[in-house]
Amino acid sequence: MSTVLKMGRRVLLGSVMGVLLASTAHAAPSFDLPTLMQAMGKHKERTATFVETKVISTLKQPQVSKGEVRYVAPNTFEKHTYQPWTESFRVQGNKLELTDRQGRNWYADLNKRPHAAAFVNGVVGLLSGNKDALERNYKYTLTGSLNKWTLTLVPKDAKMLEIITKVVASGDSENMRTLRYEQADGDRSTMEMTPTNKPGKK
Repeated sequence: MSTVLKMGRRVLLGSVMGVLLASTAHAAPSFDLPTLMQAMGKHKERTATFVETKVISTLKQPQVSKGEVRYVAPNTFEKHTYQPWTESFRVQGNKLELTDRQGRNWYADLNKRPHAAAFVNGVVGLLSGNKDALERNYKYTLTGSLNKWTLTLVPKDAKMLEIITKVVASGDSENMRTLRYEQADGDRSTMEMTPTNKPGKK
């Protein structure tokens, strides 16, 4: 795997779903994936601040970072880390761009990286409310109700499973509150988010 994809994967895993924010939908009598996807799809733009805690086996102490995430329909996702370092990550369609901590710019064409593209498209599918894209890339378990839900995602692709084994997103009512992902090497990350969407912005 190329350097840019390794770096992009690290940033994306800790953030891409962190932009699962406010959803304006009324609870349905039966809660299922289509109900959640309908709610997610109503927001054409999502923004949030985040605090991310990473537990890495090679480090004695967890890494804590802060920043902002943003999603704009149909396929643009951005993560900007401000503390304790500066780093930016952007996906638009099949184009990936990363500015690392040293200020270097990296680019990749996901059309040439089908396994990475499958991961990105699955995540964007969740942000945009695209049920088909989500089901194409993940096995899932959804529990709770729209007022308090937990969605567990397991990659279908064997090569993706060599990197990440599970993603767990949970929310209450209209907000995504936490995101946890677990890697095959035992490292893990938990992100806490505060939506910053302007009232009435969908």
